[in-house]
Amino acid sequence: MKLTKNIGQISLLFWLFIVLAGCQTSDPNFSAFLDRESGFNLPEQVVLPRDPEQITGKSQAEQMVSNAIELGKLKRYGEAERLLREVRSLQYRESEAYRAITNVLAIISLKRGDLEVFKRLGGELDMLLGKPLKVPAKHLAVISLARVMSGSPIPINAPERLRKFQRNYFSNKSNTRKL
Repeated sequence: MKLTKNIGQISLLFWLFIVLAGCQTSDPNFSAFLDRESGFNLPEQVVLPRDPEQITGKSQAEQMVSNAIELGKLKRYGEAERLLREVRSLQYRESEAYRAITNVLAIISLKRGDLEVFKRLGGELDMLLGKPLKVPAKHLAVISLARVMSGSPIPINAPERLRKFQRNYFSNKSNTRKL
């Protein structure tokens, strides 16, 4: 009897702690328990211009994206990827910024030769868009190639060169010669 009373008191204290921590942050998702500390001390909401040429570097996030662009031009993809992942972690998953950075990260992984990461990021981008039949032009290359590599049907607006590539190299994997 005493043991169940102690367990009841402990569970009551636990749930009270959860509720108070949630009220303290005034966040319904109880973000006080999430470890999302930015290594660069960026604010949680970052708004960037759509055109990369218009990024002036006034804010720290703009400076990080500008630096990532410059690192990409110098083929220092690992460093560029790290910066972009930091900015992406602060974006909402449903936002266009998150999808755009995921697209760029997939391209960077392809340039680095990391096909597994490319397929994972391409699949994630495809899922974020809802696996559309017709893919927006800005994401078409990444999603089309990721679908070809995974054996999924390619978008209806995929270029003819990609369709030919799929027919030649990925159409029938059992077509290979047996030695």
